[in-house]
Amino acid sequence: MSEILGSTGTSSPINPIRKKELDDNWKTVAAKAVTDESFKKSLAADPINVLEEHGLKVAAEIKVNFDETNKEYNFNVPADASEEILAEAQWWTWRLKMIKEFAQELSRQVGNVAGFDGSY
Repeated sequence: MSEILGSTGTSSPINPIRKKELDDNWKTVAAKAVTDESFKKSLAADPINVLEEHGLKVAAEIKVNFDETNKEYNFNVPADASEEILAEAQWWTWRLKMIKEFAQELSRQVGNVAGFDGSY
């Protein structure tokens, strides 16, 4: 599939309708995570299910795995995956890294509130 100019001025191999759907739903989730601590905690605890509840579903060709050791999600794509599927897997990877940062921020806040901010 040829690359299509996206809203950021850069091109993306993801179908423009699919890309807009992903981006619009992500903006809603991210805004809610910034303004609603309870939602942020839910998102950090179970990101895939919370994202699905908000209209963000991983493409069927992308397999989601949870790495128990590193406590993070990984996305596997078939060896013959299209450029569009590879780009969408990268899109998901970036969003889940952001969610992991939300969770780390929550941990720091809890530590600071409890008096365990790491400074002695």
